[in-house]
Amino acid sequence: MPDYDLIIRNARIIDGTAAPARDGDIAISGERIEAVGAVSGTARREIDARGLAVTPGFIDVHTHDDAAVIRDPRVDFKIMQGVTTDVAGNCGAGVAPANDDFRLYYAKGVGPILGESALPWSTTAEYFDAVDAAHPACNVAAYVPHGVVRYNVVGLKKDPPTEAELARMKELVDEAMRAGAIGMSTGLVYLPGSNARTEELIELAKVVSPYGGIYTSHIRNEGDGLLAAVAEAIRIGEESGCPVQLSHHKAGGPTAYGLTKQSLPFIAAARARGVDVTIDAYPYVASSSSLAAMFRIGQGRAFDVVPAIIASVKYEHEKYEGKYISDIAQDLDLPIPDAIRKILHDEENSPSVIMFIMDEDDVRRVMADEHCMVGSDGLPSEGKPHPRLYGTMARAIQSYVREQPVMALEEAVRKMTSLPARKHLLADRGVLAAGAFADIVIFDPETIADVATYQEPRQYPAGIEYVIVNGAVAAEGGKQTDARAGRMLRRA
Repeated sequence: MPDYDLIIRNARIIDGTAAPARDGDIAISGERIEAVGAVSGTARREIDARGLAVTPGFIDVHTHDDAAVIRDPRVDFKIMQGVTTDVAGNCGAGVAPANDDFRLYYAKGVGPILGESALPWSTTAEYFDAVDAAHPACNVAAYVPHGVVRYNVVGLKKDPPTEAELARMKELVDEAMRAGAIGMSTGLVYLPGSNARTEELIELAKVVSPYGGIYTSHIRNEGDGLLAAVAEAIRIGEESGCPVQLSHHKAGGPTAYGLTKQSLPFIAAARARGVDVTIDAYPYVASSSSLAAMFRIGQGRAFDVVPAIIASVKYEHEKYEGKYISDIAQDLDLPIPDAIRKILHDEENSPSVIMFIMDEDDVRRVMADEHCMVGSDGLPSEGKPHPRLYGTMARAIQSYVREQPVMALEEAVRKMTSLPARKHLLADRGVLAAGAFADIVIFDPETIADVATYQEPRQYPAGIEYVIVNGAVAAEGGKQTDARAGRMLRRA
């Protein structure tokens, strides 16, 4: 009988801890790593990794794949870039809990962005069970989204919740935490989260804190008001006792360029006084979001000064997708704001948009920060989504290790594996060590590259040879296998 199910031979092992790479073998039995180093014995299968880096599977800490992991559990756009764990429920948006009012709201306004779903569950626990039943190809962890909770209880009401409404919101958050959510997320530029005051968020985060959960936030302002918005998120963490994660940290818009020179030291000062605050970022100068939301919150002005592309729409696929808004406005013979209003009207507020709002120096500075994780923030919509949906992990290495280096490969891998695993309470993941789950990526560090483009985004990265999820080979030789060994990862 073979000693192991799988042995990876001649590996250049990068174990996720930022320790120097070393040569060796990795032995796997079932779902877990049995040995790392010089492995003797036999296996049902061996992989020769000579000349390749072998790392823990990448953890995408910021996704919107809540519906996608059930609608299309192959999640090829994640597996093929080496992502073995998806962290969903970000930006206060998601699919659970769900009452009848929220189901209608999701179908009308959220589904075109996050993906269509009938939401056949009511509670977070039922949603988690549905993920398990779908057998996704990658693992899934999730926040309870504040915006979803708020809509279930108070809808789009701008007033603070009554005592009874706040109590009900707390019940929904507590139910989600008991079900295994890793924390609570907010999206404070999106309805209905933008209606919430700081005090409401502190009270709800206090429900999360006893479980060891995280408070993560798409903060209220990523432009000129960046520092005040960061301060609010840190205050919520301090007063509730929650660790804090700042989503897709950036300085958005030309007038905000360079503000990360102030925001990163500000965040570091909070850490110095004892706040567990970390950040994530995607390695692109373009963001992507709901066109309606970006236009509503006042960034309509930005469309006059930054390039923007329509990524997905509900109806006029050939007409708008992949086109710059400025070109659409010219075709329509309308000023840009009026053209956007027409697009939103014709498409029932469904479009997603890509906006080139960041400066490369800011992106490089954030990515270099030792407390920064990598998150795609990809929107699994139709049309031509931001290429980050397919290429984020490869691009992080290609751009910031190889082409314009700001960190060593071992450090980049740490930011994509053990750092997010530890922060997001993912037990026995994010490292290559005996006893850990066998989530593994094997790639060529000299050729790994993001080949997705804004015009042709649905392209898998180059240079990734194997992806292993819970001991099962999910991709090899540039092709996805039939393995669907992922599961819902409930909070440790």
